[in-house]
Formats: sequence, structure tokens, C-alpha cells
Amino acid sequence: MVSGLQWVYRLASFVLWSSFALGCLTWIAQTQLFARRLVDWGSQLSREFRDILFEPLARVGKSEISVFKFFEVLIFIIVIVFLGRASRRVLLNRILRQTPLDLGIQHAIATFTQYIVITFGFLIGLQTAGIDLSALTILAGAVGVGVGLGLQNIANNFISGIIILFERPIKIGDRIEVGAVNGDVVHIAARSTTVRTNDNIAIIIPNSSFISSNVINWSHGDSKVRFRVPVGVAYSSDVRLVERLLLEVAKENENVLENPPAGVRFLEFGDSALEFELRVWSSRLLHRKGLLISQLNFAIYEKFKQHQIEIPFPQHDLHFKADPEVLRQVIHSANSGQASPEREPVARE
Repeated sequence: MVSGLQWVYRLASFVLWSSFALGCLTWIAQTQLFARRLVDWGSQLSREFRDILFEPLARVGKSEISVFKFFEVLIFIIVIVFLGRASRRVLLNRILRQTPLDLGIQHAIATFTQYIVITFGFLIGLQTAGIDLSALTILAGAVGVGVGLGLQNIANNFISGIIILFERPIKIGDRIEVGAVNGDVVHIAARSTTVRTNDNIAIIIPNSSFISSNVINWSHGDSKVRFRVPVGVAYSSDVRLVERLLLEVAKENENVLENPPAGVRFLEFGDSALEFELRVWSSRLLHRKGLLISQLNFAIYEKFKQHQIEIPFPQHDLHFKADPEVLRQVIHSANSGQASPEREPVARE
């Protein structure tokens, strides 16, 4: 027989386990209800998000522009720009580098290829996204208005960049002067050109500057350039000796070409010196023309010093006009060692 205490224990255990089971069933039911509500809420949110993504925001021609289509076209444009730049690098570094083409032509071909890839990729992307290309006439009109209002400088630089690529007045590696800028062309882009000076400073110049202003290209065409070194000597100098010494200086410099030969010109009778000019030709040191001039000046100074040829500095003779009577008194006082006569003070009332 089971004692009363055992019956109480069994009853309590039954009640406890029954409560636990009932609680589990209740929790499961509530969880299922929450999950069902969560699914319904997610479905509703998904429908709202889908409506936001695909709801037409604007209409271009026969095409409707939604948020989804906008981001689709934007991502496609980013990919096309990346592919255009990658095609330029591959074409320039792996294909054109192996050809005998000039470096400037290689960069022009690679840049033009990049423009073609981006342009056609952009058009294909718009058509793939379902945008009516005939509506681009409206966009072109808007761009035209923008150019007329404030984008003319950007358009001018871009068109000038295309002209530079085709006409090639300058190319990569040329030594140029534009205004106060003097340096080597290291990069030609759509909007601007980068020039690096002898001080290793990169200067960005708008492409329109090369079309609308005068540009000195030291490397264009023939690489031979004539340098002029002005020299002044004293009036007592032997002019033929000066000519011979200047030609010797040119002949002894390894950066001066023998053909065309160097020359000396007697320019004029200056105020303080006889003015000469040494003219030499060189195909080297075009990027550092100041170095060649410095070498020649050092050599000229040494030559003239060896042959006692004076390089004069500007001189001026001053002539004073004085009253003849005062001048005679000054001379008489100087000869007699006496002080010059002083004026008697004038009595004042």
C-alpha cells in the first residue's frame, strides 16, 4: 500500500509537470503567433520596400525612371568607367609598349580607346536598362543649356584635350613653356595636362591654355636648339681674340654640337662694353638649358681671365657745371693750400 505522504508527493509531481507542459504548449503557441505576425510584417515591409524601389519617380520619353533603375544605371556606369580605364592601361602597357610608335601617339590611342569604351558602354547600359535613347535629345538640350550657363570652361578644356590628342602640338615627354611655366609634359588628360618642372613640382594646366595661348615646345620636330650667350668686353679688348676664345669655349663643351657650327656675333658698341653674342647648337640638356648656359659662362670667364680680357661693369662719367669765377678761386685755393674763400655773412635787420 502507498502511504498518504507518497500520494501527496505524486500529486504534487503531477501538478508540477502538468503546469510545465501547459507552459511549454502556451509558449509554443505564442511563438507561432509571433512568427506568423513577423512573417506578415516582413511581407508587408517587403511589399512596401518593393513599391518604393520600383515606383516610377520620373518619366523620360517613354521610359519610367525608378529608384531601382537609377541605381542599376549608376552601378553600370561605374563598371563601364572602370573597364574604360582598365582597357587604357592594358592597351598602353601590354600592347602599344611593344610597338615602335611614338610615346605621345601611344597615349593618344589609349586615351581615345578609353573614351570610346565609356561612350558605347554608357549607351548600351541605358538601352539595357530600358531607357528610351530618343529621350537623350532632351538630355542633350539640358547639357547645352548647362554649357551655355556655366560649363563652357569644362567643355572648352575637354574639346581642347581632344584637339591636343589628334593634332599633337604637344605630347608626353615634350619640354614646353606656357606663360611662366617651364617643364616636361608627363600626362595629358581630358580636361588638363600635367607638367613637371625641374624642381619636381607638378603643375596642372587647363587644356584650353594650349589652344588659346602661345606655347613654346622645345622638343617639337627637330631636337636641335640654338642657345645664345651674351658677352660684354672692354673697349680696349682685341675683338678677334674675343671671337677666337668664344669659339674655343663652344668647341670644348661636350654638350655643344659641331654641326651646325657655333658662331660669334659682334652686336653693338654698348654704353660700357663691346657687346658680343655666342650662338651654339645643342640637342642635349633641353630640359636643363640653364645648366648649359652656366657651363659656357664659367668657361668664358676662365678664358678671358687667362688672356687678361676685361669684362667691364656699367660706368658713368659725371660732369659738373660751375661759375668760372668760383672755379678759379677753388683751383687757386687748392694750389696754394688755403681754404676756399667763405662768403661774408649778410647782416639782417
